[in-house]
Amino acid sequence: MSKKVVKLDKLTINKIAAGEVIERPASVVKELVENSIDAQSSKITINIQEGGKKSVEVIDDGIGMESTDARLSINRHTTSKINNADDLFSIHSLGFRGEALASIVSVAQVEIITKTEESDLGIHLVIEGGEIVSDKQASAPKGTRISVKNLFFNVPVRRKFLKTTSTEINHITEYVTKLALANPSISFTLTHNGKDILTAPKGDLIAQITAIFGENIARACLPINKKENEYSVTGFITKPEFSRKSKDYLYIFVNGRSVTNKVISEAVSRGYGTAVPHNRYPIIFLYFDLPPNEVDVNVHPTKKEIRFSNEAKVYALIETAIRESLERSGLKLFETVIETRHKPTTLTSVGTKSHESEKKKLPVSISPRERPDYKIVKSKEQRIDKFLPTKDKNIELQEEGFERKKSIRILGIIKDTYIVAETQEGLFLCDQHAAHEKINYEKYIKQIKKKSVSIQQLLAPISVTLKPSEFEIIESIEENLKTFGFEIEVFGKNEILIRSIPSIMGVTIEFNVAKDMIDIFKTNVSEIKEKLDLEDLGFVKEIISIFAC
Repeated sequence: MSKKVVKLDKLTINKIAAGEVIERPASVVKELVENSIDAQSSKITINIQEGGKKSVEVIDDGIGMESTDARLSINRHTTSKINNADDLFSIHSLGFRGEALASIVSVAQVEIITKTEESDLGIHLVIEGGEIVSDKQASAPKGTRISVKNLFFNVPVRRKFLKTTSTEINHITEYVTKLALANPSISFTLTHNGKDILTAPKGDLIAQITAIFGENIARACLPINKKENEYSVTGFITKPEFSRKSKDYLYIFVNGRSVTNKVISEAVSRGYGTAVPHNRYPIIFLYFDLPPNEVDVNVHPTKKEIRFSNEAKVYALIETAIRESLERSGLKLFETVIETRHKPTTLTSVGTKSHESEKKKLPVSISPRERPDYKIVKSKEQRIDKFLPTKDKNIELQEEGFERKKSIRILGIIKDTYIVAETQEGLFLCDQHAAHEKINYEKYIKQIKKKSVSIQQLLAPISVTLKPSEFEIIESIEENLKTFGFEIEVFGKNEILIRSIPSIMGVTIEFNVAKDMIDIFKTNVSEIKEKLDLEDLGFVKEIISIFAC
């Protein structure tokens, strides 16, 4: 028997809609802060409790709302940003769909206090599950304060899938960072459980970058500024040597809106060319402005996705702007290779008299470019571990089946990297770097299993300035990292000291390696915190790889 078609009630409709707009506490922060920006605020304060799961409070000094508008704003498809369908082709505000507040009040306990400059008193609304339970006048300053408590209190399935407090506050912090960068004329303050997490005072863009990311990145910034008709790209990029292992430092804004866009990302990559290695990403703060009717921001309820009417023009302008900025800084891109750096070599009759006679015929004075790129091993029988770094020569090789490979005929070493040898099976090529990495990995895993990781105290601790979202992550796993031999100490606001590393990784580390370590840690938080099988810990392999010879 078929079921009858019924019309859903208002609360159910809003709960379904909330599933698209409100995914987590960071979604609440996004929607409320964007409303504050659209309300012409000059100061915005965000107070978070327990990663936003307990409460999210946003306070601004914007234009506020009249009592009638405040009551109407909690209904779906009510907005002050647009009036009709034609306005969708010329959107100048961050919000416009009229869904945010309706979605929030349907799945949380919400309190709104707002007042305009012209009003003597403000209005105080209390809403639970989409219904107004209290409506009264209140004394309040100009602006709006919205408090959202117990998110998903009436949708327990959604609440169950919220992540840990540290994960949720990380998402919130990163989004507030993007909003602050997009609006340097507004002062932003973010607190978590009463502690200041991010403070971005009102000023120019470079001042915001300094406040959020520290002076090192601010000093490394190179300006970009290029305009073509009504299209313009401005902001800052950094030289390739400041590239990171993660994409977290790609900040892209289109008409003041933080976006993730494949066209722009590919244009940035093309602009840097081969200067940035594969799987590394530059630090950029890129602002692209174009006529509102040439970009569609109404693709998805979260407004993260956008479409351009002329993608080729966008791509070309951004690529050219980045390349020109790098070239002005003295960096030569796409250099033409006149000839190969190393001439090909042939290993024939190694160790024979004929080779010795050929060797004697070589000129007495050989230029570095003409010198052979391989070493001749005179002894016929050598243990392969003899050619690994000195500290690993005495490693006991106990793997099954390796016994017959302990003695092999070494033919030579190419470019101080590859060992060429002959075995019973045929030609054997060994990458010393990979071999060293494998040996260190196995030694490190054994130490972790025995809970006896050998630690090397750094004579000069490495100081690393983190952006606020990174700082929250690293601070949350500080104790967990000790299990793996890393001692990290919080040192001032958004700054840490790396005091020790596993001794298997050496006696010191470079600053760039320290940054890569941070990127690896923050992208593998769950692995570091949870007790997984050691063989499944991908981050251990990543760490070993950056310390290998």
